[in-house]
Amino acid sequence: MLKRLLILLLTAPLIAHAAPSAFSLTDMQGKTHTLAGHQGKWVLVNLWATWCAPCLGEMRELEALAKARDDLVILGVAVDGQSPRRLAQFVEKLHVTYPIVAGDEDMAKQFKPRGFPTSILYDPSGKPVLVKEGAVTRKDIESALH
Repeated sequence: MLKRLLILLLTAPLIAHAAPSAFSLTDMQGKTHTLAGHQGKWVLVNLWATWCAPCLGEMRELEALAKARDDLVILGVAVDGQSPRRLAQFVEKLHVTYPIVAGDEDMAKQFKPRGFPTSILYDPSGKPVLVKEGAVTRKDIESALH
C-alpha cells in the first residue's frame, strides 16, 4: 500500500501534465480507439519510435502482457512518421499483434511526452493513473493494475 501511495505521489504531477482525458487514435487496420470505446478496460497508450532502442526493448513484454490480460488494451503509437506499409513490416518482424497507430510527433503532442518511450495507463473509468517516461516493464504495469 505504501509503495502504491509513493508511486501515486511521485507521478501525480506527470499524470496531470501528460495525459489527455480523451483521445481518438486510428490503428493501421483502420479501427478507431477512444477511451470511451474501451470503457471498463484498462488502456495503455505506449508512445514509441522505430529508432528508439528502449522502445523496441519493451515491446516483447507489452506483447506478452496484451496476450495475457483480457482486461487491458495496449495501443502502440509510433511517433516517427513512418509510412503505414513500412511500419507494418517493422512490427511484423517484432511479432507485435496489439494495435499500432502510424502517427507522428504532432499526434504525440496531445500526450505531452518529454521523450520516448512514454506510456500512459488509464483505469477502466478512463482516468490516467500512471505515466512512465522511459522503458516500461510488465511488472510496472501489473503493479498499477488493481
